[in-house]
Amino acid sequence: MARQCSCSEGGDGGTRYEEIVLDTLLYSARLKEKVARQNSDVVVAMARMIAETFSDGGKLLICGNGGSAADAQHLAAELTIRYRSSVQRPALPAIALSTDTSALTAGGNDLGFDEVFARLVEAYGREGDIVFGLSTSGNSPNVRKALEFARKRGLKTIALLGGDGGSILQYADLSIVVPHSGSADRVQECHITLGHVIIELVEKMLGYA
Repeated sequence: MARQCSCSEGGDGGTRYEEIVLDTLLYSARLKEKVARQNSDVVVAMARMIAETFSDGGKLLICGNGGSAADAQHLAAELTIRYRSSVQRPALPAIALSTDTSALTAGGNDLGFDEVFARLVEAYGREGDIVFGLSTSGNSPNVRKALEFARKRGLKTIALLGGDGGSILQYADLSIVVPHSGSADRVQECHITLGHVIIELVEKMLGYA
């Protein structure tokens, strides 16, 4: 049975829906401002590490789950294909580890899902490369194991995290933690914005923008 839609009612007194829009966008903006003021130096350091790695012939391996997997693919595509049409540059070597469904399902079935990203880091990563982990909780086991494995193999590690940074924090050479109280969506909004700023800085540091 179809449910009745209250769309035309406008919520409480006709303004509740608009209040949700305003409250959500303003909260997201304030959170981004807070993160920016506390971490601008770390953002620059992350971009510099990536730019230097690209200059040295290394690559970036990005991993995350769910929405963070989508962000990993998003950022990898902007590095390999294009970020802004106004910047003409060669492709930059970035791989999202969440895109190969055969590898993910075989790894999950044969090794356990916690091991899938570490296994792909073993396959693709070389000393001097970077593993970039995304986790809104800071506790995604497969992301943590990927960074832990990367460190043992001489790869550099960076992470965008949420909450208090969780168990992944200790395995990241550079990290930014977006504080939240159970609101992963707001953390993801900060993460993708941070990723965009990092890409813009990388292009400038490499002399393309």
